Amino acid sequence: MNIELNQDGLCLKANQIVKMRGDLGHSIVCERGTMWLTQHGDPRDIILRAGEAFTLDHAGPALIMAVEPGAIRIVQAKGQTRTPGLVAFLKSRLLGARRNWRLTTTRA
Repeated sequence: MNIELNQDGLCLKANQIVKMRGDLGHSIVCERGTMWLTQHGDPRDIILRAGEAFTLDHAGPALIMAVEPGAIRIVQAKGQTRTPGLVAFLKSRLLGARRNWRLTTTRA
């Protein structure tokens, strides 16, 4: 899966899905495009367009799918954006994968 992070937040291609877990009270802000959102145990289909937001109101996983290319931002219940933490996590995973790849290729 290719996920792009930039100043707009999390950039999604059409039909790309993001799964959130246990983020009750967090808000999903649609920065660009159109997003479809559903929550576990909730029969509603939520459609977000650019400039709209939705606060997760059910415990359990939530799925966000880009109906068209766009970007979302995830805001914690306390009003802090989650994007910097996600960026740090993804960078650490990528750097770790790069180190492992170098070790593997230099041993051969």
